[in-house]
Amino acid sequence: MNRKDWFTACSAVEKEALYRAELENYSEKLVVNGEGRIVFINEKYAAEFGKTPADIEGMTMAELFSRIKAPVILDIRDFDIPFIPHVDAVPGKSDGYIPIFIRSPLMDEKGAHVGDMIYDGQTWLRRYRGLYDKLNELVDEYQYLHAAKRSNTNARLVGSSAAVVQLKREILLAAKTNATLLIEGETGTGKEVVANEVFSASARSGKRFVTLNCAAIPQELIESELFGYEEGAFTGARRGGKLGLFELANEGVILLDEINSLSLSAQAKLLRVLQERRVDRVGGDKSIPINVRVIAISNCPLEQMVAEGAFREDLYYRLNVLHIAVPPLRERTEDIPDLIRLFVQRCNLEMEKNVDQIDPKVYEYMQAQPWPGNVRQLQNWVERAMASTWKNVLMLSNFYWVDTRQPAVHLDSSPLKTGRQLPLPQMMDELERDIIASVLKQSGGNKKRAAEVLGISRQMLHRKIKQYQI
Repeated sequence: MNRKDWFTACSAVEKEALYRAELENYSEKLVVNGEGRIVFINEKYAAEFGKTPADIEGMTMAELFSRIKAPVILDIRDFDIPFIPHVDAVPGKSDGYIPIFIRSPLMDEKGAHVGDMIYDGQTWLRRYRGLYDKLNELVDEYQYLHAAKRSNTNARLVGSSAAVVQLKREILLAAKTNATLLIEGETGTGKEVVANEVFSASARSGKRFVTLNCAAIPQELIESELFGYEEGAFTGARRGGKLGLFELANEGVILLDEINSLSLSAQAKLLRVLQERRVDRVGGDKSIPINVRVIAISNCPLEQMVAEGAFREDLYYRLNVLHIAVPPLRERTEDIPDLIRLFVQRCNLEMEKNVDQIDPKVYEYMQAQPWPGNVRQLQNWVERAMASTWKNVLMLSNFYWVDTRQPAVHLDSSPLKTGRQLPLPQMMDELERDIIASVLKQSGGNKKRAAEVLGISRQMLHRKIKQYQI
């Protein structure tokens, strides 16, 4: 006798005993008939109501939940569509949350609906939701990180080195929250590009993205720029007053570039805004609530500035909720060919050139350089070289301002090679000093030529020579 025939031969009492034994193997489950009355209930679940199964069986769901909030009952067929609720409620608890049940229909042999199996969906839905969120996260990560995906010439964060892949992961994680973000890195590494990538990948991408270079605004005007002013607040104030950048960026993102240049008094005012999420216009008498995500950029290590007393410690911790350190180009030289190709494409459009080939020697030589000016310096070199091309091939000879016969700069005595344990800011200073000294030596002391090789101005080179006493 097979299982089906054996079950058919069982008496009603035997079948009921089997149903009840099966029901006890699962937690918090019950069965209702076609009229909506409870015919079976798990003993453990019945105890949560202070009753036995015999007390409850025969009741309707409405009668059972007459004294507490009735559960939300989801049909198992609802999950044919991408609807997966967040689950944070457990039935019978004192917090008053509404429990969530899942209903699965019971059919007879002829396909007629005879009742429903109803069971607690807490654990199942939580696990299902977790898998669903993880799948979406992996899909987003794949689409963002996949090196083979199509990109256009306006995409600025390029490369597939380990440093860039890690950077893209950090961008994706930062984009999923509204927390304040601090981006640090050397000059020319692409910190503003990273900020734009975070904004583009975030839920606020459709809102305003307002930027302010704190170093480009006189310190006495910073407060009125950021927070706005009322009419008559000061001599020359615009009639009707002016909205500040925080108000303009409401619901969106404000980018504060070179925040390390803010005066201590401006830092104090910014700290208050970050703490209270309200702004006071200059000359105004009321606080205005704002909902703005703040992204700050610094080309100097703020932690070092805090130690030196040049930056407020409390503001530093307010800004440094999330942190991204943008790697210098010398740590991602594998990306230089991709960057060169990108810059060549742009120059073709902007300069009406038709360069479709690049001499491999260009890649080889560029990957051997120290790049103190980072990506910005590389871009400058490619643009200058493209301006001198008249064929469809970019040659090493097009980089006419550098002596390509000279070997690459090797810094065997640098702090990175000696193994000395130094603080990162000191290591960076020593590395920069060694690079400048090596380039000056290779250029025979010619400061104009050394500045061109380094991709910086002669004035900056003179300041560095004086700073490092070279």
